[in-house]
Amino acid sequence: MFKRLRERRSGSSRRLQSETVWSDTLAPSRSGSRDGRKLSVGSIFSDWTRKRSPTPNGVRTTSPSSGHRHASPPPGQAAQTLGPLGLHVVHRPETAPLLDVIFVHGLGGDSRRTWSKDPDEPNLFWPQHWLPSEPEMGRVRILSFGYNASFLPGRPKSIYRIADFAKELLYEMKFSKDRDGNDIMIGRVPTIFVAHSMGGLVVKKAYLLGQNDETYQDIIRSISAMVFLATPHRGTDLAETLNRLLTIFFQPSRDFISDLEKSSTSLEEINDQFRHIAPKLSIWSFYETLATPIGPMKLMVLEKDSSILGYTKEISRPLDADHHGVCKFSSPEDSNYVSVRNALSSLVKQFRSGGQTAVDIRKSRATKDLEDFLAISSNPEDDLSSVRRWWIPGTCDWLLQEPGIRSWLAIKQESCVTWFHAPPATGKSTLSAHIVNHLHESGITCQYFFFKFDDSNKRSLSAFLRSIAYQIAKDIPTFKQRLVELSSEGLNLEKAESSFVWKKLFKSVLFAMTLNLPLYWVVDALDESDSPKALLELLRSIADSQTPLRILVISRKTESLSLAFGRLASSLPLELIEKDGSEFNSVDIHTLVEKEIKHMRGRDEFRRKVAQIVKSRAQGNFLWARLVLEDIVNCHSEAAIQEALDNVPSDMNKLYRRMELAILNNPRPATVALAKALFQWTICGSRLLTLKELSQALKPEFPEILDLRRTIQDVCGQFMIVNDAGQVTVVHQTARDYLIKSSDNESFLDLMEGQRELFIKSISVLCDTGLRMKFTRDQHALRSTEPFLFYAATSWMFHLRNMRVASDEALDMLIKLFQDLSILTWIHALALLGRLEMLVKASKVLTTFISNRRKLNSTKNPLLHRLSDIDLLERWTIDLVKVVGKFSRQLLSSPSAVYKLIPALCPKHSILHQQFHRLDLAEVVVQGISHTSWNDNLAKIALPNGEQAWNVACAAHNLAVLGSAGTVYIWDSSNFIGICTLRHREPVTAFCMNSKGSKLVTYGLRNTKLWSVPSGQLVSCIPNPVDSKAMSITFAESDTKILTGSDDRSIRCLHTSDPKAGWQIVNDNLLKENSQVEGTVVNSPMCMAFNGDGTQVGVSYRGFPLSVWALNEGCCIGRCKRAKAFRNDYARPSASWFAVDRFAWNPMSGHVIGLYRDGCVFKWHPVTDENQEARSAADEIAASPDGKLFVTSNSDGTVRVWHFAHFTVIYQLSSSDLVTGLAFSPDCRRFYDLRGCSVNAWEPNSLIRFSETEESISDAASEDQSSALMSHTSEASLDQYEAATVVATAPGSTWYCVGNEEGAVCLSDTRTHEVVEIFRFLNYLSVSHLVWSQDATHLVAADLGGDICAGRLVSVSAENSCKSEFKPLANPKVDLDGHGIRQMLFNDSSTSLLIISEGRGHIWSLHNATVIASLFDQDLNRRWLQHPTHHSLFLGFGVIDIRVFQWQDFSELPPISIQNDRPQYDIHSSLDSSEDYDHSLEPTMTVGQYDLNLIVNRAMLTQDRRYVLFQTKGLTSHGRTVKQVMAFNTSSLVPDREDGAGSTPLSHVSIPPDVHSRIEIPLGILPRSRLAFLDQDLWFCTFRLDSTHHHDDKAVQRHYFVPRDWTSTEGMEQCCMMEDGSLLCPRDDKVAVFRANLEGFGL
Repeated sequence: MFKRLRERRSGSSRRLQSETVWSDTLAPSRSGSRDGRKLSVGSIFSDWTRKRSPTPNGVRTTSPSSGHRHASPPPGQAAQTLGPLGLHVVHRPETAPLLDVIFVHGLGGDSRRTWSKDPDEPNLFWPQHWLPSEPEMGRVRILSFGYNASFLPGRPKSIYRIADFAKELLYEMKFSKDRDGNDIMIGRVPTIFVAHSMGGLVVKKAYLLGQNDETYQDIIRSISAMVFLATPHRGTDLAETLNRLLTIFFQPSRDFISDLEKSSTSLEEINDQFRHIAPKLSIWSFYETLATPIGPMKLMVLEKDSSILGYTKEISRPLDADHHGVCKFSSPEDSNYVSVRNALSSLVKQFRSGGQTAVDIRKSRATKDLEDFLAISSNPEDDLSSVRRWWIPGTCDWLLQEPGIRSWLAIKQESCVTWFHAPPATGKSTLSAHIVNHLHESGITCQYFFFKFDDSNKRSLSAFLRSIAYQIAKDIPTFKQRLVELSSEGLNLEKAESSFVWKKLFKSVLFAMTLNLPLYWVVDALDESDSPKALLELLRSIADSQTPLRILVISRKTESLSLAFGRLASSLPLELIEKDGSEFNSVDIHTLVEKEIKHMRGRDEFRRKVAQIVKSRAQGNFLWARLVLEDIVNCHSEAAIQEALDNVPSDMNKLYRRMELAILNNPRPATVALAKALFQWTICGSRLLTLKELSQALKPEFPEILDLRRTIQDVCGQFMIVNDAGQVTVVHQTARDYLIKSSDNESFLDLMEGQRELFIKSISVLCDTGLRMKFTRDQHALRSTEPFLFYAATSWMFHLRNMRVASDEALDMLIKLFQDLSILTWIHALALLGRLEMLVKASKVLTTFISNRRKLNSTKNPLLHRLSDIDLLERWTIDLVKVVGKFSRQLLSSPSAVYKLIPALCPKHSILHQQFHRLDLAEVVVQGISHTSWNDNLAKIALPNGEQAWNVACAAHNLAVLGSAGTVYIWDSSNFIGICTLRHREPVTAFCMNSKGSKLVTYGLRNTKLWSVPSGQLVSCIPNPVDSKAMSITFAESDTKILTGSDDRSIRCLHTSDPKAGWQIVNDNLLKENSQVEGTVVNSPMCMAFNGDGTQVGVSYRGFPLSVWALNEGCCIGRCKRAKAFRNDYARPSASWFAVDRFAWNPMSGHVIGLYRDGCVFKWHPVTDENQEARSAADEIAASPDGKLFVTSNSDGTVRVWHFAHFTVIYQLSSSDLVTGLAFSPDCRRFYDLRGCSVNAWEPNSLIRFSETEESISDAASEDQSSALMSHTSEASLDQYEAATVVATAPGSTWYCVGNEEGAVCLSDTRTHEVVEIFRFLNYLSVSHLVWSQDATHLVAADLGGDICAGRLVSVSAENSCKSEFKPLANPKVDLDGHGIRQMLFNDSSTSLLIISEGRGHIWSLHNATVIASLFDQDLNRRWLQHPTHHSLFLGFGVIDIRVFQWQDFSELPPISIQNDRPQYDIHSSLDSSEDYDHSLEPTMTVGQYDLNLIVNRAMLTQDRRYVLFQTKGLTSHGRTVKQVMAFNTSSLVPDREDGAGSTPLSHVSIPPDVHSRIEIPLGILPRSRLAFLDQDLWFCTFRLDSTHHHDDKAVQRHYFVPRDWTSTEGMEQCCMMEDGSLLCPRDDKVAVFRANLEGFGL
């Protein structure tokens, strides 16, 4: 063939005829060409250039309106538009898909035309139009992947290879989004690939690459089958021909075509690796049987042996088609289509069950996630069932005929409330359950809630709202999806106030939805709620709901409820159904009596007589009738029955008294005592106890009870029952009310005494000396074997709080717990439960107890005050909260760390450290720092390269900071690991994140950019209006809009679904001031801010009052006015205005919180005109998401946290650093501030305690409780220090050096703990480099200004000791050309010093004080090491090779190439990206179409001197950080021959992907090949490189952790390890030295 082609080329009068071999875009549709002509290569190319290049160079463009890349259509040829690039869905089933089928085209193809017989006929695109109709494909999602595999003229030279396309495929499967902006989520169900030609190689390579990359493990596990259509597994001879043809026509060759050549390195590598993992897959191979027309000839593009793999379980079949036709079919009856369809149908059948399992698991997980988000403690259906079981057929039907109920049941598009009230014990809950059941049977969506007096979780208004939302989510998928999105915001709804839950779940989400039918709510026993009036107050806003809410409330009638419903009637339709008589449920009582009387002994006539008596005496009391029937049914004679009837009182209280006396008169005192104990635990418990918990609670006073359920029935009579959940409870609220109220006779239950005994019992259980041993044996089994232990752990503070008396006995028990190791065991138990917030509750209860105790002391003899015990508890109130703030993440992952790690890491003056830290038993010892007291700082993160921090935002788990260069840095706020970096490439005037933290918008001087987080992908770029600078920007209307307020006094809107439309003016009237205010002038705005839901905007001016405008109406709704002189009458509206510097919105109340220029803080409501002020100077202000708090800062660095409702300061932080930005975390437990180039996270005890403040116990609860919490201001100060900037360890010794910001260098000895300043740079610039010689005799330092100081250490004899002194040498003077120093390195003999700066290197002689040699080279930005075995050489480690130089003259030897088989693109975040480097000078590697700039971040000779450990780091074009760690054996670093012959790539030691993904900071390798590193949570970990158990959970040992607040991200990068395994970590101006036994210890 080649010969004939050459012959044709040689004839000048004869034109070379050929047709593109694999190009599907030019493939003949029915014959060799569309018009029947034979096309030459030249005519093909010219036709393409003329007709198919809508953009310069034919480049496909990216649509800014979606996340997909689409080809631009040629003019007038929309039908021939190329398929979109990337991964996109072509068919989505109506229900959840059970499988994914992904189509991948081949060389020259695209995502649509490859699979269409005729591209002009859309219906021939068979994956979209035929395949979904096949019977087996109904639950299959179908996708198509497009990549730029074109080789036609007009395309620029491409360096793409098959591996690049494979990486692009992996990336798209992981990070691409559908048209709605949702993640495509490949990997959740089995995946099947259908690949044509080269696409099969792309799929195989992607499968191989993903094997070693933790990022794609879920995707790789889901890949189940591959269907190959004419895939050149072994290459083809035509590949070389095609590249030659391109060269002939002056086109660049394509690397990916070269990969298709027979015996190419790429194919051999793919095949060699794929055969080892192919058995995991089901493989089908189809091969062509017809020759493909190429010019005047027809040739077989692929032979059969190249199209099949030859594996044992491979299924292969021929198709009656040429190379193009194997993937294009004429109709669904085409035999080739039938063959491929049958293969797919067979695979779908094979893997469908796995898909169904995955869907079921995902649904279960989604339900569990929803339950966790809404803090659902029990299934609402269980509550319904427990009430419904009392229903008797034939009862309750009368209620459905009630006019008020019929009106409520009517399907009307109007919200309303119906209140049904009746006396106690008349069966109201059963009526509620009947109504719910009726609605369910009628197919009507209904939500319900049963308030219960005996369960704190069922009395809470917040629990009611969360349960209703959970039920709506189960019934309405769209609402569920919104809640799923809301869950990503990091809200803690369990601790949130009901008003916050109501606004977040209902007003913001449900009320905005329009459903076809109204929602029906049934609320039972509202009178048993903690806050019934608060619920009715919330219901006033249901009139605003787009979907009607029809709410039925059933309860007793009380005076307070009557008043509250009366107020509600003024806001929406209210109907009352009053049943105060005894006749309304007579039919139901009659049915109950007739049913139960059948089981009574006696004659029929006697039964009828008894039945009539019971019905007449019941007087509508359902409970009375049931209790009496239970009593007489157990009688054995008619006389006994008659006696029981005669003795039973008709009044419920008298009936209860009779039941009580029956218990008290029991002749056995032990039985009476048991009854009292059962009542105590049931009525005084913090929650209902299960039978097993109660059985354990009764020990040892009451030994093992054989059948507790029966014992309760026998001992407690009819007072107590066991519900369906196995929990013990009182039969009715009226029974509980009777038991806890004193009567004229002996009081059966003393609540105070009950709380005392339960408190003592709970503490006693926790103080069991054998408890820790139980945890050691099997801590997880204890939850099932000893459940009462965990009740005691979470409830003792409840009982202490309700004792209300700070008795000596209670103090004794507390001291017993807190003085002993039991306190750690208690914390261990809470960590196992995941309930560490109970420590905060305990701290608050202890604080109250201490306060009460001090009041009690004022009346006692001073000798009895027990001040030392009180002091002990007071110190624990601090430490308990700090443990939550500082160590909760570590405790939750390793609860046992509380014993030997946490005490060592607590401050020396803390009670936890003083009581439990013992040097001889501690697993870790920390030296070198004066860690004496707690601080409130949780983390300090520095922006790279000293960039100033301009603004801060926090949403969900993301923390974002805008830098002065227009770059946004995003970290995970849970561990402060970097997520991505977004580079706007111009100054940014405003930015914000959406509430879910999934989108971020930056408004620059020229463009607005919308980003996807965490992928860092640029979604769209929109030009800004001319001469307009954004002052405020926010997302609105469920993130479908972006609103901005600009300095030109305009409010603009951008629709995220159509960014091409650009910025639009919302309303021309907005901010156009027409009214005149005396003495004012409207100038440029000073500050703008949108309210929480984007419906209002506030704007302040220098010469005009702060005004609030309604966006929809386009009008001003309020102006903030005040008195010029500060007055005490805050509530009185002022008559004049004053300029407002800054302000923010309270997202819950609608208030504006602002700062007046005269030094006052104010809150003002634009609707009610409420105004309150406080004298406090401030420059910045921010409100908490729940509206309870706000924070201010002033120019002297003081930060104050305010309680919004009381308008008082609850926390003050003093410092001398200027604060330029403030923000709260979503959970309001933390706030962030910006200082210079850093962002600080603060988590003071006062905020943690405040976040755990419980909702008011009842509507009548006094505000004194909350006021008491704010009775004093917590104060803290920020110490000033010169931070350590660099640390260096001396090889083979116990010395290390540290340099600081003031230019001082200190020498420290870890053995003697001596610290000596050895020199200081005179210009006081930060020390940037410290380098030791190999023999630790010489030291060199450099500062940021490029000054270098060198010297040697000499031993000086002193009295009985030998000390080291620093003897300066001549300071090296080299030409840096204005650049800073990048690295320095001593040679092996400490006679020469290598100095590397930007683009140049110098070797300095320490003996002669001269430059020996210099090298000017732009490729010197490497990490430099002395050659470990050749003393005359030094090495420069780069990304792809190691350069080798000689010390004597800087001459270079051949480089050592690095084997490129490592998983290069394991994308996981890093602590910091602050390394100062120029990406343009670094090697660029490619992940598909995404460039990756890499540098070598670390290179070190390891502590055991057997390895060189080095780490690369870089950013993808999407801003995601990539890190890679490799280890080389020093014996393999052999220089190549000078002629370069025999050069082989340097192999590295294998590090398993699951281990590699955990490495954040590599520290070195200790003896016995133990790789040491810090993981993302800063645990010090080791891993045996020669371990045979890589996937064993114990393969990686965690020894101890570095507290996150101990160092900044810059300091963390300076962490290093000494040869004995000690870790050095900078903390402030000192260095913490961690010592641990690394041999056998590990968590």
